[in-house]
Amino acid sequence: MHKPLFLAAAIAATFFGSTVSTALSTAAYAKGPATDCPHIFGTNGKPSVASSAPASRTQFLCFRGYAVQTSATTRTALWSAENLTAQAVQAARSVPRNSEFYEEAEIPAADRARLSDYGRGTGLDRGHLAPSGDFPDLASQAESFSLANIEPQAAASNRRLWSHIETSTRRMVREYGQAFVVTGPAFDPAQPARLNGRISVPTYMWKAVFVPGVGAAAYVARNDATPRYAVVSISELASFAGVDPFPRVDKAYRDSPMALLAPTPHPGEKSGRKVSLATLTSTAVDRSAQPVAQEPRHEFRQSCVLPFVRAVLTHN
Repeated sequence: MHKPLFLAAAIAATFFGSTVSTALSTAAYAKGPATDCPHIFGTNGKPSVASSAPASRTQFLCFRGYAVQTSATTRTALWSAENLTAQAVQAARSVPRNSEFYEEAEIPAADRARLSDYGRGTGLDRGHLAPSGDFPDLASQAESFSLANIEPQAAASNRRLWSHIETSTRRMVREYGQAFVVTGPAFDPAQPARLNGRISVPTYMWKAVFVPGVGAAAYVARNDATPRYAVVSISELASFAGVDPFPRVDKAYRDSPMALLAPTPHPGEKSGRKVSLATLTSTAVDRSAQPVAQEPRHEFRQSCVLPFVRAVLTHN
């Protein structure tokens, strides 16, 4: 696959630099469907997807820091999985955020999201499933900007409540030392919506967390500006979303949700309110565009990257 130039530069920077990598070696990494991505799943197994229209045509991809299963029906991922360690999450805090979204060439053109699908004025962000802030090196972070790892996410949620949930997840990883995390969308057939006539817009977003020896549970949030969320068991999530994130985890962990940290608000912002799943899903999701600031554009400046790439090639 021809990698975007910014991604090639990031990989070169990670290789030649002294950036801290994940605790698990990336020697096992092989981009594409030819690997089971053992450095991501451990002994937990891949998430399983219930038989449904979105699951009828799927593709599995393994990246350095995460793995995804994408759907040709929704042109999004059905889940994105990570194996996070305290060391890696701490190192990620020092990695500058300077990457560019790109179309995933491993997915057939007709089955994948396009950059042009995400226009301005929709109220929807290109929302990461495996967030860029989780990754401890430039190469892994750059790969997180593949559209295979992106969902059309309400800007008011992506930049507030959902971002707060991501922060709390990293806090738990630092507290416990390691956590397996799977993130995905849930689509309500009664509330269908498509972005640019091509990309299915999730009704809900969820993030499942498994801490070995401690427990497991999942956050669920509406894909709108509603500042409320639910915490559910893995069994309840599998029934609700049609995805079982941890199929090999013991039944005791699956049926009883562990305590998850409340979402961590940014300075000056309010925390989301925890409610039951029944309350969260009792009303339709608001599809109207919310008045929020424009999504920051990650512009690719070739003039900045080319000298760096030449320097790397000369060094090699």
